[in-house]
Amino acid sequence: MSKPLNRYSRIAITGASSGLGRALAVAYAHPGATLHLTGRDAARLAEVAASCRKLGALVFETIADVTDRAAMDAWIAQAGLLDLVIANAGISAGPGAANAEAPHAIRAVLATNIDGALNTALPAIAAMAKQPVGPNGNRGRVAFVGSIAGLIALPTSPTYSAAKAALDFWVSATAPNLARDGIALSLVRPGFIRTPMTARNPYKMPGIIDADQAAAKIIAGLAAGKTHITFPYWLGIFARIGNLMPKSIFDNVERKPA
Repeated sequence: MSKPLNRYSRIAITGASSGLGRALAVAYAHPGATLHLTGRDAARLAEVAASCRKLGALVFETIADVTDRAAMDAWIAQAGLLDLVIANAGISAGPGAANAEAPHAIRAVLATNIDGALNTALPAIAAMAKQPVGPNGNRGRVAFVGSIAGLIALPTSPTYSAAKAALDFWVSATAPNLARDGIALSLVRPGFIRTPMTARNPYKMPGIIDADQAAAKIIAGLAAGKTHITFPYWLGIFARIGNLMPKSIFDNVERKPA
């Protein structure tokens, strides 16, 4: 498969040890690229790093938890100049029995998907503010992996939807302000992607695609300088419309087989 269009060579990616993060790392790996990858599983992260090195990239791997603010500050600081930072790490509580989420799972999802994303982005934004303006007119770009789930309050995954909605609003509101300082923000709103996280879903997932297909769409959108990258587009429209409908339509979704 040919590489998607890419305008970045110094890239940092969280959650790079599996799923979409892995696919993004491999897709961005090429001679001349410098990748800073982080994750929590040492063995899987080492495998991803090795795959990227075989493709010609210079790779630095770091075991870190995005909820550890000090660790993320240090990770960004040691990376040096960065063209692109992707806050990809995220978790889901899963649908659970009767769509119930345990208190510890709720807190874990919010800590990872909101605090973890900001722990990645805020030090990156501060570092980029000190960088020179590049040929594309930006000092750097920070991309958040959100979700179409952030466009609809899903009873099947309430905390995940809420966390992604928070990122959606924050990026949309903050992007114009940071653009004046030469720092670009992007929000990625994917639909269902085949990853270990979605493998637990007991219901049908319309429009589901492989992680490498999703990575290609994201890379193309970031290369085009888009602030919002939503795919599949039709599912995003459906989510917006669905958010206006009674949530009772989801009452039995966890009992329907995929």
